[in-house]
Amino acid sequence: MYAGTTLLTIIAFGILTLFLHDDILRGDRAALALTTFIAVFWTARILVDFTYFSHSEWPAGPQFVAGHFLLTALFSAMALTYWAVLIWRLRLG
Repeated sequence: MYAGTTLLTIIAFGILTLFLHDDILRGDRAALALTTFIAVFWTARILVDFTYFSHSEWPAGPQFVAGHFLLTALFSAMALTYWAVLIWRLRLG
């Protein structure tokens, strides 16, 4: 159930970002609120990975280490992108 909810949330983030792209870049309040929520979500996901999950429980092998690194890099890129857009729009006023 948890995995399904998370998956649907991530899919919704993608769909909403695609449909609200112009609103986000324009700086509409609701779109920026969504941008903030998505940035916080990805940041929390990274923090939970480093503070809560035990990395000893991950499967062994270089492909899994590489996969974990790549997923963390992707999550970091997502967080940084949404934070950057939010800060950019807020600085423009």
